[in-house]
Amino acid sequence: MTPFGHIKEIWRYPVSSMGGEGLDGTELAEGGIPGDRIWGVVDRRDGIVAAPEKLKHWRPLPNLFARLRGDRPEIGLDDGSWIDAGSSLAGELVSALLDFPAALHPHVPFGSQAHDRIAPRYQRADMHIVTSASMDRLAGLVPDPSQVDSRRFRPNIVIETDASQDGFVEQQIIGKVLSIGQARIVISEPCARCTFTALPQGDLAFEPAVLQTIARHGKGGFGALCQIVQPVKIRLGDRVTLNEA
Repeated sequence: MTPFGHIKEIWRYPVSSMGGEGLDGTELAEGGIPGDRIWGVVDRRDGIVAAPEKLKHWRPLPNLFARLRGDRPEIGLDDGSWIDAGSSLAGELVSALLDFPAALHPHVPFGSQAHDRIAPRYQRADMHIVTSASMDRLAGLVPDPSQVDSRRFRPNIVIETDASQDGFVEQQIIGKVLSIGQARIVISEPCARCTFTALPQGDLAFEPAVLQTIARHGKGGFGALCQIVQPVKIRLGDRVTLNEA
């Protein structure tokens, strides 16, 4: 076992394409972090699921935040209050932000059918990680280093890597195993990137150089997709070690 780093950030995104919530700790379960990407947004005019990386009219969505309360997401308002994602007010809020009629619905597994539910746009791995080493390397290659921020990459876990790790670390550990306490996480493949990484959100500008630099230097992606082999609870600051598969 080789020391690798510690957990710097933990993220959950209850509503796909919206901003997520930072967590102090969470359970790692089979399939990923409970409550992650369990709802989505659809265009009520044609039933198309939100895709900010493809269509400009979806691009404001990352500026709206979602959090999980119980087993249902809530949507954040400008005044700091929260409303249930399934309420009519939530639909009105999202529609006003996007300037066209939209609705929020729970996801269902691929191939299943249910009334007022939508299938996710893609089948993700259990979890997505990004390391500080990769972000530091990317920041050194783009014109404005301040534009390299974990929010652009929507990871579930950001690992602050030890000084011995540098460069695009995730590409170097594909097929290996990370251990966080008793949890075992297999690094299965690089995380392919799309226009979402360039989109503006909060104080981050529209920055195509982020995606362009990943395409030139990322060797297939940025960050990594993972499979959870042994579930466990994790917290910020937990140590991470690297093992052979």
